[in-house]
Amino acid sequence: MALSIELATAGRNLKESLALASDAEARGFKGAWVSEVNGMDGVALATALAQGMQRGRVGSAILPMQTRDPMLLAMASSTISQLAPDGFVLGLGTSTELIVQDWHATPWGTPLALTRECVALTRRFLAGERVTTEEGRWRYRRAQITEPANVPIYLAALNDRMLELAGEIADGVILNFVSVDDVRHARERIAAGAERAGKTIDDVELMVYFRASVTDDYAEAEARYQRELFTYVMAPVYQKMFARAGFGEVCVEAERLWRAGEREQAVASVPHSLIDERALIGDRERIASRLAEYEQVGVGAVMVTPIPIPDRDYMTDAAHIIHSLGNR
Repeated sequence: MALSIELATAGRNLKESLALASDAEARGFKGAWVSEVNGMDGVALATALAQGMQRGRVGSAILPMQTRDPMLLAMASSTISQLAPDGFVLGLGTSTELIVQDWHATPWGTPLALTRECVALTRRFLAGERVTTEEGRWRYRRAQITEPANVPIYLAALNDRMLELAGEIADGVILNFVSVDDVRHARERIAAGAERAGKTIDDVELMVYFRASVTDDYAEAEARYQRELFTYVMAPVYQKMFARAGFGEVCVEAERLWRAGEREQAVASVPHSLIDERALIGDRERIASRLAEYEQVGVGAVMVTPIPIPDRDYMTDAAHIIHSLGNR
């Protein structure tokens, strides 16, 4: 199972992110992935990583489909693929209404239709086609990129219909905050979508995105993970997944507390069990054992963001996490 570093929040600035990526490469990590919300520009960070890497692939996990049109996505992918030692993977997702509409002043769209249209158009541009469209979100007239490239497209997916669509049209699927049981469920839906396209589940790489902290005391990391998981507990699409795993009442209660103005209690209501099933927290041996469980259910690659313990020096502890997970 290939292990890569994910730099969503790992480095607090560009120089720190590049330093952590270099350290990860030295420890046997197989590549570096980036995301984009409201911090560093994902394309710029991916380009900087690709320039400095000696081996491995660079990928996005994820870029929102609404904030760059398919032609621009293809142009960026083609450019980065020329630098990355083992190529670039274009990971796309629908993001959230808050990020897309409120922060980027761009229509969010209908997720399934948007995804199918964006992937199809991006593939056409990457293949060097001259594109003209008569309908849909993006209207092109004889548009074409001058540097075609062979770039795989991965999709972030969560609910059943998106998982099936990803199995049908994508080269890989990216899962976030999933348990081993969630992976089993996802594989069933991905396989169903792949079958519609004449493929099998083995034709679609399955990646899981983890946050990781190395510690002998879970309590040191609990508050940090509760804050992050809470944002997902409040998201309807994640609530469905958590409810399937038996955490439906947890989501309802957390939302009730938040809306009642009991903010600290709401965050503190996220239980250890929900966190522990979906993050890598523990000593080196426990984390290795957890990763082996995911490998056994068909996960082909993982990306890991190091999450330092709050009271420790940030870069020192991030490096400690990388060293603990590396050279597997």
